[in-house]
Amino acid sequence: MFKFGETPPIRLIKVLFYTGWIPIAYKAALFGEEIYSTSTYMTTVKEGYFDTAKAVNDLPKGIVYGVVAFVVAVVIWKIFCEILLIVLRFFESRR
Repeated sequence: MFKFGETPPIRLIKVLFYTGWIPIAYKAALFGEEIYSTSTYMTTVKEGYFDTAKAVNDLPKGIVYGVVAFVVAVVIWKIFCEILLIVLRFFESRR
């Protein structure tokens, strides 16, 4: 496993693909958190005899945007890894 040239390209790309999920998940979580903290909606709050408006962060929007960002990034990463696998197989077949 630790010798160069003995790892098949499909295994190498699988390891690269699943390892790439870690930074993708981290960045998607940061993106969702940013959307959550910057997106607000107004809700009415009863204070004594009066109704007043209060800005509240939009948690569902942040979660949805984070999940969508994760899915889109994983699809793009998968396409990149597939292209890399094609290139590796091409160079391996030329040996």
